[in-house]
Amino acid sequence: MSAYGLGELPGTSVAEAADMILGETGDLVHLPQLPGRGLGSDAVGRTATLLEGIHVDRGPRSWIMSARPQIETRRSRDLVERDLEVCAEVWNMKANTIKVQVAGPWMLAAQIEMSNGHKVITDRGAMRDLTDSLIAGIRAHLAHVAHSLDVLASPQALYSELVDPVVVLQIDEPLLPKINAGKILGTTEFENIPAVAENDIAERLNQVIESVRGGGVSSVLLNQTGYSPLWEVARESGADTVQLSLDLVRGNEHLDGFGRAISEGVRLGLGITNPGDQVDELGEKPRALAVRVARFFDEIGLDRALLGSAVDIHPRGGITTGTLNDAAAAYRMARVVAGMLESDAGDL
Repeated sequence: MSAYGLGELPGTSVAEAADMILGETGDLVHLPQLPGRGLGSDAVGRTATLLEGIHVDRGPRSWIMSARPQIETRRSRDLVERDLEVCAEVWNMKANTIKVQVAGPWMLAAQIEMSNGHKVITDRGAMRDLTDSLIAGIRAHLAHVAHSLDVLASPQALYSELVDPVVVLQIDEPLLPKINAGKILGTTEFENIPAVAENDIAERLNQVIESVRGGGVSSVLLNQTGYSPLWEVARESGADTVQLSLDLVRGNEHLDGFGRAISEGVRLGLGITNPGDQVDELGEKPRALAVRVARFFDEIGLDRALLGSAVDIHPRGGITTGTLNDAAAAYRMARVVAGMLESDAGDL
């Protein structure tokens, strides 16, 4: 069992965020995402800089494809590079596994426009090109991250020569329910973007995940926090772990989906902590959360032994409000709860 953060954090200092992440999740640090720094620091802007052969710029309504690299893209790329340098300095070889977060193909397609003014999600050819570009960009980026943070066998190793898988990839897809329900808004009030079936969503994610996994990634996480999960996507996407907000798993359909997913070997990340959560001296608050998780497993008839082998603990979602100390409290609570579930699940 692991406890970790999802990526987004408040503030503007990468050094402070990296130091907090190492202190609270030393077994699985993640690259900090600080959207509070403004344009280009958001998930779409950062991931757009990774695309191979596709250039993206900020348009009047949203991100838009362009014929050549633009100033904003170059700034975002430079920002990503500087962030890596800062993290490498702060972590100083103390991190054995690095988690990297990227926006998934559906999130990108729903928020990036083509040059004709329509969103990528409306065009199959553009979707295919974006997906291929994203795959190539992710593979190059993950290898570069590993190299930059000195987790390759030697400084002379090529980017493609990862000896031991030490990079974890997290794919963020916050818009899946809207995409599945046909609620993505077009660029005009007259444009109707049709719903996308769960099996089609899962198929494209599977394409990305399997292609990236071939590049030496140890595991792939699919972030479905912030909404009731799409369980067919969870099972069929090929993700090793699906992250969710536990309090949004409600009703028989979702309880059944949870049980089926974990029974079929999908690891589940349980989002249960919030900014500002405080671990009290007697440990009563984290114990209450651990008991809640254990009894949830009892409710759906799952063996509590799975708590130590098939789940992780993390905040309910990305943390962008409050202070970095508030975020640290949520990380710390997740770590303590995970330890209780791993060691005492049967006695809770």
